[in-house]
Formats: sequence, C-alpha cells, structure tokens
Amino acid sequence: MVEAWEALVTRRNGIWNRKGRNFPVPIRPEQRFLLVQQTGNPIARSSLSSAWQRFIRMAMNEGVIEEDERFSMHGLKHWGITYTEGNRGDKQDAVGHKSPTTTGRYDHDMPIVKPPRKR
Repeated sequence: MVEAWEALVTRRNGIWNRKGRNFPVPIRPEQRFLLVQQTGNPIARSSLSSAWQRFIRMAMNEGVIEEDERFSMHGLKHWGITYTEGNRGDKQDAVGHKSPTTTGRYDHDMPIVKPPRKR
C-alpha cells in the first residue's frame, strides 16, 4: 500500500514539476490532490469512476476476482478501515473521523471473544 501511495505521489510530482507548467503547486495539503490528469488538474469524479469500472472488469477478465466479488471504489474505505490493525479508537485516529459512530459504519471487524471459562 505504501509503495502504491509513493508511486502516485512521484507521478503527481513529475506532472507538476514538468517544464512549461504554468500554475503553482498548492501550498495547502488538502489542495494537493493525489490523482491528477496529465495537465496537473484533479481527476474528475466521472473519469475516476470510469477508470475504476475498467479496472474491475479487467480484474474479472484476468480471474483476479469473480463477478460476485466485485466492489465499488467506496468499498475500499470499508475494507481499509476493517483491516487496519488496532482497536476502534486506533482506527478512528488513523482515518481522521471526528465521531466513533462514523468509524463504526465502516468497520466490519468482528472482535474475537474468548469462550467462557469452565468452572
């Protein structure tokens, strides 16, 4: 996951630092989008959605996932939170939710409960 993130940052920085670029790199981190077009502008939601659908179809065609295993891009958020190590508070801190209720909507982790002790 870290490698993928670093690859996207490297790609974005390469686009932003290309010769002839005529607009400044945003100073505020929340304005530095990770996924950008060749122009350096953020990718439109419709373009990202189309690319995601092509990606999922390709994964199914290559046998990586089955039809019944397909998932939405938003499903990645559920998956990421569910499989983040730690307790609910750790997960809330990791994703930046203000409310534990919000984290709970995305966390589908089933806690392992020890069986009762025999008396």
